[in-house]
Amino acid sequence: MGYSGTIVVGRSERPLVELRALRRFGYRHHWLRQLGDGWQLVETAGWDDPPDLVGATRALSAESGSPSFGAYVNDSDCAGMCVDDGPLTHLPDVDAPCAVYSHGAGKEPEPRAVDEVVDEFVAWSGRAGLTADAARIRHALTGDEVADELLFRLVEALGVRRIGRTEKWAFGISSRPYALITSYFGLATRARARLAWDEAPPEPWETAAIRLDEDLWAALYRPDADVATLTTRVAEVLEAYNAHQVQANEPDRRHEELFAMLTAGTLNPDHEDDDHGRRWADRRATAE
Repeated sequence: MGYSGTIVVGRSERPLVELRALRRFGYRHHWLRQLGDGWQLVETAGWDDPPDLVGATRALSAESGSPSFGAYVNDSDCAGMCVDDGPLTHLPDVDAPCAVYSHGAGKEPEPRAVDEVVDEFVAWSGRAGLTADAARIRHALTGDEVADELLFRLVEALGVRRIGRTEKWAFGISSRPYALITSYFGLATRARARLAWDEAPPEPWETAAIRLDEDLWAALYRPDADVATLTTRVAEVLEAYNAHQVQANEPDRRHEELFAMLTAGTLNPDHEDDDHGRRWADRRATAE
Protein backbone atom coordinates (compact mmCIF):
# COMPACT_ATOMS: atom_id res chain seq x y z
CA MET A 1 0.00 0.00 0.00
CA GLY A 2 1.49 3.31 -1.07
CA TYR A 3 1.23 6.88 0.12
CA SER A 4 -2.06 8.71 -0.47
CA GLY A 5 -2.79 12.22 0.75
CA THR A 6 -2.27 15.91 0.21
CA ILE A 7 0.99 17.81 0.68
CA VAL A 8 0.73 21.56 1.23
CA VAL A 9 3.52 24.15 1.41
CA GLY A 10 2.85 27.67 2.66
CA ARG A 11 4.18 30.41 4.88
CA SER A 12 2.61 31.84 8.01
CA GLU A 13 3.59 33.30 11.38
CA ARG A 14 1.00 30.94 12.88
CA PRO A 15 1.00 27.17 12.50
CA LEU A 16 -0.26 26.53 8.99
CA VAL A 17 -2.84 24.07 10.33
CA GLU A 18 -4.64 26.97 12.03
CA LEU A 19 -5.44 28.77 8.77
CA ARG A 20 -9.04 28.38 7.62
CA ALA A 21 -8.04 27.94 3.98
CA LEU A 22 -6.12 24.78 4.82
CA ARG A 23 -9.45 23.06 5.41
CA ARG A 24 -10.00 23.18 1.65
CA PHE A 25 -7.16 20.67 1.27
CA GLY A 26 -8.50 18.39 4.01
CA TYR A 27 -9.08 18.35 7.75
CA ARG A 28 -6.94 15.41 8.88
CA HIS A 29 -3.71 17.39 9.30
CA HIS A 30 -1.53 14.43 10.14
CA TRP A 31 2.01 15.78 9.91
CA LEU A 32 3.26 19.36 10.28
CA ARG A 33 6.86 20.26 9.47
CA GLN A 34 8.94 23.42 9.65
CA LEU A 35 10.89 24.30 6.50
CA GLY A 36 12.59 27.40 7.87
CA ASP A 37 11.86 31.16 7.73
CA GLY A 38 8.16 30.64 8.41
CA TRP A 39 7.67 28.12 5.61
CA GLN A 40 5.80 24.99 6.63
CA LEU A 41 4.68 21.71 5.10
CA VAL A 42 1.48 19.92 6.06
CA GLU A 43 0.46 16.39 5.12
CA THR A 44 -3.31 16.21 5.29
CA ALA A 45 -6.34 14.32 4.00
CA GLY A 46 -10.09 14.70 3.74
CA TRP A 47 -13.15 12.53 3.47
CA ASP A 48 -13.74 13.18 -0.24
CA ASP A 49 -10.20 13.32 -1.60
CA PRO A 50 -8.75 14.47 -3.91
CA PRO A 51 -9.39 18.16 -3.19
CA ASP A 52 -9.72 21.03 -5.65
CA LEU A 53 -6.03 21.92 -5.56
CA VAL A 54 -6.30 24.96 -7.82
CA GLY A 55 -8.99 26.60 -5.68
CA ALA A 56 -7.34 25.55 -2.42
CA THR A 57 -3.88 26.93 -3.25
CA ARG A 58 -5.37 30.26 -4.29
CA ALA A 59 -7.42 30.46 -1.11
CA LEU A 60 -4.38 29.67 1.06
CA SER A 61 -2.27 32.33 -0.63
CA ALA A 62 -5.06 34.88 -0.22
CA GLU A 63 -5.27 34.17 3.52
CA SER A 64 -1.56 33.84 4.24
CA GLY A 65 -0.31 36.58 1.92
CA SER A 66 2.40 34.25 0.59
CA PRO A 67 2.74 31.87 -2.35
CA SER A 68 1.53 28.33 -1.79
CA PHE A 69 1.91 24.92 -3.36
CA GLY A 70 -0.29 21.82 -3.11
CA ALA A 71 -0.24 18.26 -4.40
CA TYR A 72 -2.41 15.19 -4.01
CA VAL A 73 -0.67 11.79 -4.22
CA ASN A 74 -2.48 8.67 -5.45
CA ASP A 75 -1.06 5.55 -3.76
CA SER A 76 2.53 6.74 -4.46
CA ASP A 77 1.90 6.16 -8.18
CA CYS A 78 1.41 9.73 -9.34
CA ALA A 79 0.22 13.15 -8.21
CA GLY A 80 -1.67 16.20 -9.33
CA MET A 81 0.04 19.42 -8.21
CA CYS A 82 -0.16 23.17 -8.66
CA VAL A 83 1.26 26.44 -7.43
CA ASP A 84 -1.13 29.23 -6.48
CA ASP A 85 -0.96 30.94 -9.88
CA GLY A 86 -0.62 27.88 -12.10
CA PRO A 87 -2.66 25.04 -13.61
CA LEU A 88 -3.01 21.50 -12.36
CA THR A 89 0.05 19.51 -13.45
CA HIS A 90 0.78 15.80 -13.40
CA LEU A 91 3.77 14.16 -11.69
CA PRO A 92 5.67 12.34 -13.02
CA ASP A 93 5.31 12.59 -16.79
CA VAL A 94 4.24 16.24 -16.76
CA ASP A 95 4.05 16.10 -20.56
CA ALA A 96 1.50 13.27 -20.72
CA PRO A 97 -2.06 12.80 -19.47
CA CYS A 98 -2.82 10.46 -16.58
CA ALA A 99 -4.66 7.37 -17.79
CA VAL A 100 -5.36 5.85 -14.37
CA TYR A 101 -6.46 8.25 -11.60
CA SER A 102 -8.88 11.11 -11.10
CA HIS A 103 -7.09 14.18 -9.80
CA GLY A 104 -10.04 16.01 -8.33
CA ALA A 105 -13.03 18.30 -8.88
CA GLY A 106 -13.55 17.09 -12.45
CA LYS A 107 -10.33 18.75 -13.57
CA GLU A 108 -7.52 16.62 -14.89
CA PRO A 109 -3.91 17.74 -15.46
CA GLU A 110 -3.19 18.76 -19.02
CA PRO A 111 0.13 17.77 -20.63
CA ARG A 112 2.77 20.48 -20.31
CA ALA A 113 6.35 20.86 -21.50
CA VAL A 114 8.93 20.08 -18.84
CA ASP A 115 10.73 23.38 -19.50
CA GLU A 116 7.49 25.28 -18.93
CA VAL A 117 6.92 23.59 -15.56
CA VAL A 118 10.53 24.14 -14.47
CA ASP A 119 10.21 27.85 -15.29
CA GLU A 120 6.93 28.01 -13.36
CA PHE A 121 8.50 26.59 -10.19
CA VAL A 122 11.59 28.80 -10.51
CA ALA A 123 9.28 31.83 -10.77
CA TRP A 124 7.26 30.59 -7.77
CA SER A 125 10.44 30.30 -5.74
CA GLY A 126 11.40 33.86 -6.69
CA ARG A 127 8.01 35.19 -5.60
CA ALA A 128 8.47 33.31 -2.33
CA GLY A 129 11.84 34.95 -1.68
CA LEU A 130 13.65 31.64 -2.10
CA THR A 131 16.42 30.53 -4.44
CA ALA A 132 15.44 27.55 -6.57
CA ASP A 133 17.74 24.97 -8.08
CA ALA A 134 16.41 24.51 -11.62
CA ALA A 135 18.43 21.36 -12.25
CA ARG A 136 17.04 19.69 -9.12
CA ILE A 137 13.52 20.78 -10.04
CA ARG A 138 13.93 19.14 -13.42
CA HIS A 139 15.22 15.97 -11.77
CA ALA A 140 12.18 15.87 -9.47
CA LEU A 141 9.84 16.33 -12.43
CA THR A 142 11.45 13.59 -14.51
CA GLY A 143 12.72 11.16 -11.86
CA ASP A 144 11.71 7.53 -11.47
CA GLU A 145 11.10 7.50 -7.71
CA VAL A 146 7.60 7.12 -6.25
CA ALA A 147 5.48 10.26 -6.49
CA ASP A 148 5.63 11.28 -2.82
CA GLU A 149 9.44 11.06 -2.80
CA LEU A 150 9.58 13.17 -5.96
CA LEU A 151 7.38 15.81 -4.30
CA PHE A 152 9.63 16.10 -1.26
CA ARG A 153 12.64 16.41 -3.56
CA LEU A 154 10.76 19.12 -5.44
CA VAL A 155 10.07 21.05 -2.22
CA GLU A 156 13.77 20.91 -1.37
CA ALA A 157 14.66 22.14 -4.85
CA LEU A 158 12.41 25.18 -4.39
CA GLY A 159 14.98 26.55 -1.96
CA VAL A 160 13.60 25.93 1.54
CA ARG A 161 16.21 25.66 4.27
CA ARG A 162 15.27 22.15 5.33
CA ILE A 163 12.61 19.47 5.50
CA GLY A 164 11.93 19.43 9.23
CA ARG A 165 10.98 16.53 11.45
CA THR A 166 7.29 16.13 12.24
CA GLU A 167 5.90 18.33 15.01
CA LYS A 168 4.64 16.67 18.19
CA TRP A 169 0.93 16.03 18.75
CA ALA A 170 -1.08 17.17 21.75
CA PHE A 171 -2.39 13.61 22.12
CA GLY A 172 -2.11 10.25 20.36
CA ILE A 173 -4.85 10.51 17.76
CA SER A 174 -3.87 7.22 16.13
CA SER A 175 -4.20 5.31 19.42
CA ARG A 176 -7.19 4.31 21.50
CA PRO A 177 -9.57 5.72 22.55
CA TYR A 178 -9.33 8.39 19.80
CA ALA A 179 -8.74 5.89 16.99
CA LEU A 180 -12.17 4.43 17.75
CA ILE A 181 -13.47 7.64 16.15
CA THR A 182 -10.74 8.66 13.69
CA SER A 183 -9.33 5.46 12.16
CA TYR A 184 -10.26 3.95 8.80
CA PHE A 185 -12.57 1.54 10.61
CA GLY A 186 -13.65 4.08 13.22
CA LEU A 187 -17.12 5.41 13.88
CA ALA A 188 -16.73 8.69 11.99
CA THR A 189 -15.73 6.87 8.81
CA ARG A 190 -18.63 4.49 9.21
CA ALA A 191 -21.05 7.40 9.73
CA ARG A 192 -19.80 9.30 6.68
CA ALA A 193 -19.89 6.19 4.50
CA ARG A 194 -23.46 5.38 5.47
CA LEU A 195 -24.65 8.94 4.91
CA ALA A 196 -22.93 9.07 1.50
CA TRP A 197 -25.21 6.39 0.04
CA ASP A 198 -28.25 6.34 2.34
CA GLU A 199 -30.80 9.15 2.21
CA ALA A 200 -32.04 8.39 5.73
CA PRO A 201 -31.27 11.20 8.22
CA PRO A 202 -28.22 10.80 10.45
CA GLU A 203 -28.53 8.98 13.74
CA PRO A 204 -27.50 11.01 16.82
CA TRP A 205 -24.34 8.93 17.23
CA GLU A 206 -23.39 9.57 13.59
CA THR A 207 -23.69 13.34 13.93
CA ALA A 208 -21.70 13.26 17.17
CA ALA A 209 -19.00 10.99 15.71
CA ILE A 210 -18.46 13.20 12.65
CA ARG A 211 -18.30 16.38 14.74
CA LEU A 212 -15.90 14.78 17.24
CA ASP A 213 -13.68 13.48 14.42
CA GLU A 214 -13.29 17.02 13.09
CA ASP A 215 -12.70 18.46 16.56
CA LEU A 216 -10.06 15.85 17.38
CA TRP A 217 -8.07 16.64 14.25
CA ALA A 218 -8.47 20.39 14.79
CA ALA A 219 -7.01 20.07 18.32
CA LEU A 220 -4.07 17.86 17.37
CA TYR A 221 -1.45 20.64 17.33
CA ARG A 222 -2.95 22.90 19.98
CA PRO A 223 -0.82 23.10 23.15
CA ASP A 224 -3.95 24.02 25.12
CA ALA A 225 -6.09 21.18 23.74
CA ASP A 226 -8.68 20.06 26.29
CA VAL A 227 -7.75 16.41 26.08
CA ALA A 228 -9.88 15.42 29.07
CA THR A 229 -13.04 16.79 27.46
CA LEU A 230 -12.22 15.20 24.12
CA THR A 231 -11.71 11.85 25.83
CA THR A 232 -15.05 12.19 27.61
CA ARG A 233 -16.73 12.90 24.28
CA VAL A 234 -15.27 9.70 22.82
CA ALA A 235 -16.92 7.77 25.64
CA GLU A 236 -20.22 9.57 25.03
CA VAL A 237 -20.18 8.73 21.32
CA LEU A 238 -19.40 5.10 22.09
CA GLU A 239 -22.30 4.99 24.54
CA ALA A 240 -24.69 6.46 21.95
CA TYR A 241 -23.41 4.06 19.31
CA ASN A 242 -23.81 1.04 21.58
CA ALA A 243 -27.35 2.11 22.49
CA HIS A 244 -28.20 2.36 18.79
CA GLN A 245 -26.77 -1.09 18.11
CA VAL A 246 -28.94 -2.61 20.83
CA GLN A 247 -32.00 -1.21 19.06
CA ALA A 248 -30.85 -2.11 15.52
CA ASN A 249 -32.57 -5.08 13.94
CA GLU A 250 -29.89 -5.72 11.31
CA PRO A 251 -26.48 -4.45 12.45
CA ASP A 252 -23.56 -4.48 10.02
CA ARG A 253 -21.90 -7.70 11.18
CA ARG A 254 -18.73 -7.23 9.13
CA HIS A 255 -18.13 -3.77 10.51
CA GLU A 256 -19.00 -4.92 14.02
CA GLU A 257 -16.28 -7.56 13.83
CA LEU A 258 -13.72 -5.02 12.60
CA PHE A 259 -14.78 -2.45 15.18
CA ALA A 260 -14.59 -5.06 17.95
CA MET A 261 -11.00 -5.79 16.88
CA LEU A 262 -10.21 -2.06 16.86
CA THR A 263 -11.71 -1.70 20.35
CA ALA A 264 -9.69 -4.67 21.60
CA GLY A 265 -6.49 -3.35 20.06
CA THR A 266 -5.99 -6.33 17.76
CA LEU A 267 -6.73 -4.33 14.59
CA ASN A 268 -4.01 -1.73 13.95
CA PRO A 269 -2.43 -2.24 17.41
CA ASP A 270 -1.53 0.87 19.38
CA HIS A 271 2.04 2.21 19.30
CA GLU A 272 4.01 4.65 21.37
CA ASP A 273 3.67 8.38 20.62
CA ASP A 274 6.63 8.20 18.18
CA ASP A 275 5.10 5.25 16.36
CA HIS A 276 6.26 3.56 13.19
CA GLY A 277 4.32 6.09 11.09
CA ARG A 278 6.14 9.04 12.64
CA ARG A 279 9.51 7.34 12.38
CA TRP A 280 8.84 6.60 8.72
CA ALA A 281 7.73 10.20 8.11
CA ASP A 282 10.82 11.59 9.82
CA ARG A 283 13.08 9.75 7.40
CA ARG A 284 12.25 12.53 4.97
CA ALA A 285 13.81 15.14 7.27
CA THR A 286 17.00 16.84 6.07
CA ALA A 287 19.76 18.82 7.72
CA GLU A 288 19.94 22.59 7.12
